[in-house]
Amino acid sequence: MSTTAAVLGAAAARESLGRLGGFDEIVVFEPSVNELERLMTELADPRLDYLLGALPVLPLPDASVDLLIGADPSDPEVARVLRPGGRVLPAP
Repeated sequence: MSTTAAVLGAAAARESLGRLGGFDEIVVFEPSVNELERLMTELADPRLDYLLGALPVLPLPDASVDLLIGADPSDPEVARVLRPGGRVLPAP
């Protein structure tokens, strides 16, 4: 089974990418178009998917994320996208 991490925010993505070596896919959410475009030129990693967006709605399937960085674990949307046994970490 592939493993997926989701990171909320460009700053958190920059800080945490080096610690996500064990993940097959990393989805980065950023609400700013300019910041997202800048991030896409900075981080060259084939595992990265960039999406314009943020909480309160994450456009991901239910139970599809193993690790979510930069969110509140009590948020219902976070609980929805986490796989059983998934983890939530604060932004670095």
